[in-house]
Amino acid sequence: MKPQYVSRLLTMCRLFEGDESGALRTIWHHLTKVASLGHAGVPMNHAIRLCLAVGALCFFMLAPAAQEGAKGSLAAPNLESISVADLKGDVYFLASDEMRGRDTAKPESEIASAYIASRFRKAGAMPAGENGSYFQEVQFAYHEFTEPPVARLYDSQQAGDGPLAEFKYGQDFSSAGGRPRPVARCEVVFAGYAITDAARGWDDLGGLDLKGKTALILRYEPTGWRSGSSMRGWSRNSYLETKAALLRKAGAAAVLMVTGPASTGGIDNWVPLGSSETGSDSPPLTLADEPEQQDGLGLPFFSASVKAVDRILGEDGAIKRLQEALDKGDRKAMPDLSAKRIEFDVKTRRVLKSGRNVLAKIEGELNEWVVLGGHYDHIGLGYFGATDARTAMGKVHNGADDNASGTSAIMEIAEAFAGQRKPRRSFLFIAFTGEEKGLLGSAWYARHPVVPHEKTLAMINIDMIGRVKNRRLEMHGMASSKALAQHVRDCAPLFPELNLKFNEQPVGPVSDMWAFYQAGVPVLFPFSGYNEEMHSIKDRPETINYEGLAQATRLVAEIAWRISENPAYPDYRGTNKDAIGPDGQYRIPRPNEPKPAPKEKLPEDSEKEEEFAMPRREG
Repeated sequence: MKPQYVSRLLTMCRLFEGDESGALRTIWHHLTKVASLGHAGVPMNHAIRLCLAVGALCFFMLAPAAQEGAKGSLAAPNLESISVADLKGDVYFLASDEMRGRDTAKPESEIASAYIASRFRKAGAMPAGENGSYFQEVQFAYHEFTEPPVARLYDSQQAGDGPLAEFKYGQDFSSAGGRPRPVARCEVVFAGYAITDAARGWDDLGGLDLKGKTALILRYEPTGWRSGSSMRGWSRNSYLETKAALLRKAGAAAVLMVTGPASTGGIDNWVPLGSSETGSDSPPLTLADEPEQQDGLGLPFFSASVKAVDRILGEDGAIKRLQEALDKGDRKAMPDLSAKRIEFDVKTRRVLKSGRNVLAKIEGELNEWVVLGGHYDHIGLGYFGATDARTAMGKVHNGADDNASGTSAIMEIAEAFAGQRKPRRSFLFIAFTGEEKGLLGSAWYARHPVVPHEKTLAMINIDMIGRVKNRRLEMHGMASSKALAQHVRDCAPLFPELNLKFNEQPVGPVSDMWAFYQAGVPVLFPFSGYNEEMHSIKDRPETINYEGLAQATRLVAEIAWRISENPAYPDYRGTNKDAIGPDGQYRIPRPNEPKPAPKEKLPEDSEKEEEFAMPRREG
């Protein structure tokens, strides 16, 4: 090791003095292990650079925050402490190459969680996790293959009993999530997009007999349905959970899904996996407390390449032509596959892994809570969920905007509020793990809350606020509560640097507010918008708009403080059916189940809202 490295590392060691939480020691212990063992293929020079990065950030964390002028009639205290320099330092650390994309349940994710805990401790926010710590352990499960899976295609009209074709896992098909299970030979039925939408007069499943059969479906929804007003332009019809629920109800034995070329600009978007089930690279995860018969999507759900599906349909280019016809409303194009049979030969074993949410709190006068949360994980090396997997699988996907930006905002708000005058209501800060694997960390918290849901007034989910362009910031969740929406509208003029857009669309399962919304908690979701850098190697720290990030963070802090200080209990509002899928995970308003009234009496002139409490997901 070079002498200058030794000198810097010795200096960094002095930071451990007074590290009561042991968070920095955790980072140090892990990094020295990485350096000595070459853990996870991290070169020693990378581990050294990461040590130095920790040291630099620790020095920075101990330095006084830059002071900025107060603005107008803002209610929240200490907003001037939320600085570009602090946010930039956090993002550059969390999204550094050495953090290898912060993949869930990987060593770098543990380092990130220890770093976040150390920031909370230094800020003065108290631990809110298990056993007096800043951590809540999250138990994951996945299924690894004991043998390479194979899918075999048969034609009942063909002489002999041999397969018409064999499809290889990782080359022709892969698991689309949840538990891959064996499927005995059964008939294949083409089921369009697996959409039943009475409002649009569209029913792919009407008249189809899917019981005990494999449903071959197109991903997403007809291309002409896309709208710029909803998240990514897709409605609930495009969610895998919605399709899986409809197909389960129809009795399908399995699902084989293909991304039609028209949905991805004319290319085959299916990407071969790095190894079986991506093996140790980045396996699909579920929560360990999910019953095995219900985990994931509830039935064997596979994705396939266009080439493989063309083989099933019988000719090259078949799925392209079929999608084009269906998108034009030509139902006569639905093919007859009654002679085709398919089987999935899959052998797996269940493996448990663990990760952790990071929780801190600032207690107020009342035992009522405002949650500020967001995920700190990302997609690692791009084996699961990368938009550029064709060209960048195996490369670090830094996740600066998604979601080092939101994580840095949470830490900055905790620092701004800690040590100030006691708020009326308490604040709970949560950095979630496992969001990129299917909102798992927040789902785990919702099942194992440290604060009862009936004591949680609101949840603000901070995810991807680092790409404020043309001053534009979207605020989602406005439909979940009139009271929260009014706070947002009241705060907007106080931040003229931002062009705040109010999104009145129903809340959907797109980020970590979803589990809270399911539990009957009104939510907000600030968001700078989808962009071409998302889930790609382009999402790097140097591409973030830090001035915009700082303004967005101050706005969220102001909204959160006003929610805390307002005597009225925020209403919770049921939303329209566009947010409601047919499966049990989705919110179905029940007027006869009102949300528990607050213990504190509301002012007599406060507006009364019709409120609904939703049943929580079992398991």
